[in-house]
Amino acid sequence: MTSLRRIPHLLALALLIGGVAGYFLGRHTSDVVLSSISGSLSPILEQGTSYAFIHPLLAARTPEATLVGDYVSLKDSLQSLVDAASADSATRAALYFRDLNSGLWVGINQNDTYYPASLLKVPTMIALYKEAEEEPGILNEAYAYDPSVLPGTPFDAPSTLVPGRVYSTKDLISHMIIDSDNGATFTLLDHINPDFLHEVYIALGIQDPGDNSADYQISARTYGLFFRILYNATYLSAASSEQALKLLSQATFTDGLVAGVPEGTLVAHKFGEHVLTSGSTPTGIELSDCGIVYYSSHPYLLCVMTAAKDEATAASTIASISKTTYAAVDARYATSK
Repeated sequence: MTSLRRIPHLLALALLIGGVAGYFLGRHTSDVVLSSISGSLSPILEQGTSYAFIHPLLAARTPEATLVGDYVSLKDSLQSLVDAASADSATRAALYFRDLNSGLWVGINQNDTYYPASLLKVPTMIALYKEAEEEPGILNEAYAYDPSVLPGTPFDAPSTLVPGRVYSTKDLISHMIIDSDNGATFTLLDHINPDFLHEVYIALGIQDPGDNSADYQISARTYGLFFRILYNATYLSAASSEQALKLLSQATFTDGLVAGVPEGTLVAHKFGEHVLTSGSTPTGIELSDCGIVYYSSHPYLLCVMTAAKDEATAASTIASISKTTYAAVDARYATSK
């Protein structure tokens, strides 16, 4: 690998805090909204490029579905769930739902920000695949796992990697995404070209965590962009986007979005967990789960971010929101299955 520089330690720290397929479609029309609102499209163009004749379109902003009389009952139901959770257990929640065929979306507190924690492993994967498109050999480069790469902060999760064993970059990416393994993540961060990671954020117009990553927060709506560019293959190649979503569909965390959909439903997703503290004493937890639910020919994006007294309460809130969303989509599209 060439031109490597060590990633800033604070970015790696933000990834650690907290801790604990085959038929994916290539490019879709997820950002093409119904013709009745097409005049309200606002493009998200790739930044930082120097092409002479093109300016790549990564995604498009569209109006909330309820503004055009759509998904009104879904928003009402989700708002009731969020209000009830807040009243019963002081749980704070935000969510962003997007129908990936129509581009219509629904949000509840969708611009509120939360600590992403392990959610940042997705842009890290995107950056590595982007670098591999320019230097394909990097995916086969191998590194011995050294536990000292972990900063050893409180509440971190142990790595499943074997000290001294050699792992390829491709295998480390799999461990990072499927198992959310921090040992794999920090090993990759020790070798990634940080320019590629920086460019992922810049291209989408998202603030780069950079040296301020310990305090970095992001909203459900903004974070959803990472999944939208994968689904539409508008930043990575179709092959790289397909591989990324395939790995995300194999994630072992099943207490959030997956718990709210029927068994066997394909969900490509990533969770993140951040422990809230007062000094060194845990006071609560932020748990987020974001991804794509592959409902027949009508897949949708759902990103839920929560803050609660404990993980079980937060996970239950996410699962309830996921279940309600799936039921609404099923009621809308069941006849077209």
